[in-house]
Amino acid sequence: MPIDPPYPAPAPSPISIWAVSAYELLPLVQRCAPEYSDRARLQVLQAHFDDAVDRIRAKLRVESCDVILTAGANADYLRSQLDVPVVAVRVGGYDVMAALARARQVSDRIALMLYRRVPEEIRQFIREFALQLDVRAYDTENDARNTVAALQAEGVQVVIGAGLAVHLAQQQGMTGVFLYSRNSVNAALEDAIHLGVAQQAEKSRRITLANVLEHLHEGVVAVDARGRVVAANPAAQRLTGSSPSLAVGAPLNAGVPELDPGPVLRNASQGGSGVFTFQGRQVVVDSTALHEGGVVAGALYTLRESNDVRQTFHKLRRHERRKGAGTSYTLDQIVQASPPMQAVIRRCRIYATRGEATVLITGPSGVGKELVAQGMHHASPRRHHAFVAVNCGALTESLLESELFGYEEGAFTGARRSGKAGLVEAAHQGTLFLDEIAELPFALQTRLLRVLQEREITRVGAVTATPVDVRVIVATHRDLRAMVRAGTFREDLYYRIAVLCVAVPALKSRPADVDALSRRFVSQAMRDAGLDPFEQAVLDALPAGLADHDWPGNGRELENVAQRIAMACAEQDAPLDAAGIRALLDRPDVRDAEDAATLTSVRRSGEREYAQAVLAECGGNHAAAALKLGVSRSTLWRKLRGSGG
Repeated sequence: MPIDPPYPAPAPSPISIWAVSAYELLPLVQRCAPEYSDRARLQVLQAHFDDAVDRIRAKLRVESCDVILTAGANADYLRSQLDVPVVAVRVGGYDVMAALARARQVSDRIALMLYRRVPEEIRQFIREFALQLDVRAYDTENDARNTVAALQAEGVQVVIGAGLAVHLAQQQGMTGVFLYSRNSVNAALEDAIHLGVAQQAEKSRRITLANVLEHLHEGVVAVDARGRVVAANPAAQRLTGSSPSLAVGAPLNAGVPELDPGPVLRNASQGGSGVFTFQGRQVVVDSTALHEGGVVAGALYTLRESNDVRQTFHKLRRHERRKGAGTSYTLDQIVQASPPMQAVIRRCRIYATRGEATVLITGPSGVGKELVAQGMHHASPRRHHAFVAVNCGALTESLLESELFGYEEGAFTGARRSGKAGLVEAAHQGTLFLDEIAELPFALQTRLLRVLQEREITRVGAVTATPVDVRVIVATHRDLRAMVRAGTFREDLYYRIAVLCVAVPALKSRPADVDALSRRFVSQAMRDAGLDPFEQAVLDALPAGLADHDWPGNGRELENVAQRIAMACAEQDAPLDAAGIRALLDRPDVRDAEDAATLTSVRRSGEREYAQAVLAECGGNHAAAALKLGVSRSTLWRKLRGSGG
């Protein structure tokens, strides 16, 4: 048994955060810092504007910074001058109320000064609480200085604001009250850490991508919107046969005339595959347009030797034969002959292509909810990534938790040495389909809620979360709203998953689909059984044979009936008529004495009632009822009259 190599994953680096301010923000940050010592390396720089930019640039030459934390005008200025992400401390209603309480201890002549604009939520807060507060906004340091001077001239004695406003007010002999609270700084630090984690993950992905491209056997070439090479890996250089032809910054078609990016760049829908010859070597080239902000930003080419393509194709075919074909469905492959199902497919196509919100699919068992989910995945922009299906009712709670979320090394007895990624991670950039969502244990409902809210998972035994990018589709045949009322399903989770709803109607309400599906299933079953000569006769008898059946098992039951029809034809070496088809609807062939009840097993006192019930099930067709009971038509007549036999 192979043993996992002892290569532990590197521990995530603490996020490097630089807090930058010339005034009161820094002491507040320093008081909050101990709470984040295990997650962040926090440094403070007492500076603002140009001085802050110069000092930050000098520090960046010798050390790295993931996120800068600051506030007010300083935030906008640093964003405009630096490439490092900047998180600004945000003011909230609590901050205003707490600062106002402190200010009123000094005077009732109070002004609130905020940078650039006053958020509408703050204005609404002031209105709702009828606060007597003069509110001013400023754009620049000079503007702030003039605003303070004007407020002083108007008799204002206390200024509430960020560090700059407080500093200027104190210079004028007024009282300055610092606006930000410990809560607002904590919130900003959390934002900074989350942003830093994302930055580190993105940096790691870029490094990994560069390494992958470097070692790919396939050639990869990317060009910008003007057709100039922006990236080309060694394999692409080797396959085209000339390194200068793929020099970064050079037009692609200047060195490799065969690869003209013009058609792809002019028409985003154009692309595809072609076979080219470079220095006697046949190469398969795939091209596709790259989009950014809804416009074509470039094109991507992949190059493979034709022999490699042929070998891959043969391997795939062998794999499909082992696995069995047809595990993925598109919306077009789903039978939609009836108006109700056509409406469902239209809705699914819109949901798949126009948004990323969670979808709840409802409908009775056997109606094809997973087929609908697969169809939505293949119609969505995520179709080139994984579709991961999970049956929430098929595993125990402990197994389901580790399968869904994965686990770290040593999380439990028997855990892999290197840990294991869960199915949610496996669906990254693709679609996660949770079937039978109503069966999800209550404890795991909370964890799923976090995935939907935060778009991150925490493996079993892990202390840090992993960001995930998944579209979630769930399905159930149960009434979730009733379960919410009963307290067996979380209300907050219900409203998270029931964003977009698709109700797949029962088969009995779609007679046109019954006809189309039955013909498909029966044709396939007859051909699989080598009964091609009987196929058309059976298809002609299907409408009458299947009429007036309720299909409680929906599509799954219909597929089972198709198999029974094929085997019955094989057994009698002749096609079934409508009566013979009806006799197979409710259960397998009643002629099997071990599987079906016959009139001989019923006491004489109940024979008449039993015969009447079977006749009713067969729609009053005496021939079908006799066949189902295993008696002749004359015997059936005697039983119906109550004369025995």
